[in-house]
Amino acid sequence: MTCLAKFMQILEWADWDTPPDQMNCSLSFQFIIQTIKELIPAIESAQLSSKELDSYKIHNLFDKAIRLYLMTPAIVNVLLNYKICVEHGLPLHPTVYYELKEARKYRMRHSLAEIQQANEQYWQSIEVARLCYQCAPQAIPAIDKLYSGIPPDISSFLYTAVQDRYTWLGSQPSLLSELAEKISKEFKPSLIVAAAHGSIMPALILSELLEIPLYFIRFSMFKRHDEEPIISLSDQAWLFDYRNKDVLLYDEDVAGGNTLDLFLKRLSPLFGEVKTACSIRHAGSSIHTDFSGRVWWD
Repeated sequence: MTCLAKFMQILEWADWDTPPDQMNCSLSFQFIIQTIKELIPAIESAQLSSKELDSYKIHNLFDKAIRLYLMTPAIVNVLLNYKICVEHGLPLHPTVYYELKEARKYRMRHSLAEIQQANEQYWQSIEVARLCYQCAPQAIPAIDKLYSGIPPDISSFLYTAVQDRYTWLGSQPSLLSELAEKISKEFKPSLIVAAAHGSIMPALILSELLEIPLYFIRFSMFKRHDEEPIISLSDQAWLFDYRNKDVLLYDEDVAGGNTLDLFLKRLSPLFGEVKTACSIRHAGSSIHTDFSGRVWWD
């Protein structure tokens, strides 16, 4: 069993109808990084078949797996926010996720070197987060390398998250496994592009199951009030290598369908064949994704 498979098996012990209390958090990025480094070895070394795995050890292991699952998306979340701030002339505030329209008010100048650094660290953050979910031996050195290069304002950034039932429902490992199997039978994408921030946690797992690269574009119409996907020239440059390739667009939860519909309209011209996927889709949604893990009525 791979460490990722073991991690996913432990996560299945959770109540996937009710988001855990740990989903509500307000933690410094520095604390999150340190905690993740402590959690990975515990999952990596766990022996699920051990006769010595009593109820206390099971509870302890489960708690660590849940925290690793919930904290790891912060790596991508915070560095995506950093990238957006420097590209759009926004200040690096220790607690604020700015709306893009606020750039007109601040109009701060960040150097080309800062912009390049922010993009490189953002790209790196996705790979580091994937290593964390793999519980790979190289995850901790990769975390250290990433963290050593970030500005002090980022290390002290206060990452906040709130319970979201639908993001939680859409992040169940077995559901993602079913979705990956459906996709693999009909489509061979070269890349997943997912709508951040809500999709970060499940998209990291989905990309591992499909064994393909992953990229995030910020587009959150509810938590961040984005009016359209936030795509910069640097995003377009990174995505250029996939211009003639098959790409999967992913959002974890499709309710009304407006978010994924706009995501599709904006991004599909950049690629070859494009298909859409989601973990959960409301039966009354205006968009019928090509692949859904589950269709539901609320």
